[in-house]
Amino acid sequence: MQKFAIAIIVALLAGLAVGGWIAGDGGAEKPVELDAAENGQGGLEERLLQVEQMLLEEREARVALEDTLAMLFEELDATVVAEDRAVVEADARQSRQVAAQQEARRRDRSNWMQEYNENRIARMIEGGFSEEEARNLIDQESAARYEAMRAAWEAERSGEPFDPFASWTDPQQILRDAVGDDAYERYLETQGQPTSIEVSQVMSNSPGAQVGLEPGDRIARYNGERVFSISDLRRLTMQGNPGEDVVVEIVRDGVLMQLTLPAGPIGITGTGARTRGMNWWGG
Repeated sequence: MQKFAIAIIVALLAGLAVGGWIAGDGGAEKPVELDAAENGQGGLEERLLQVEQMLLEEREARVALEDTLAMLFEELDATVVAEDRAVVEADARQSRQVAAQQEARRRDRSNWMQEYNENRIARMIEGGFSEEEARNLIDQESAARYEAMRAAWEAERSGEPFDPFASWTDPQQILRDAVGDDAYERYLETQGQPTSIEVSQVMSNSPGAQVGLEPGDRIARYNGERVFSISDLRRLTMQGNPGEDVVVEIVRDGVLMQLTLPAGPIGITGTGARTRGMNWWGG
């Protein structure tokens, strides 16, 4: 667009130059007459020389204008190339800056996660694990998360009913099954998690109320199975047969007690290990 504008300007300049010559001295002269008697042979030759001289000057002016136009085009090309190069370099600098920022954030996340796991390992060692056992637990956590993810993926692909609260989709349950209840209990303690269910409310007319459960009691076992969370208790209460009796072990004021009640829901609300919140961070 700029080239086109420059070409128009130069053409106008050339047209003005020629128009000026015509309107000037050359245009004021009388038309050339071929009457040799009036003008004489010498006068005609002189006029022809003048015309040739003017044509030569006009041609030289056109050449000069063409040279000027060529120079302008070269300068314009150089300017455009310089501007394009500047834009490309600016884009490249911005891309490098963005990449550097992303890499810095990635390193920060990686360093934070590494530091977080090292702190957890230190707490496990303080809780009685060896360093090798603690590091193996971290690895087993990761493996359990993948196993739960793959089990859910296979169930969805095959069209099987998917229960997000099922034990086989719970990474913490998979980890517990892998390391055993004793190691898992110590593991929970090092992560600052409860290792039993604390009763917060006993519902009226429920089996729990009939056997004397009280708020503040801690449920440690249900029908011989260790319970660490409400999810554990829910899963175990679904396994009994109606009419059967089960034994529930509780701790009240530091004293271990056993209560017998019918299989099924106990009728309490409470809190235990927050295992679902530990699925991704482990603690």
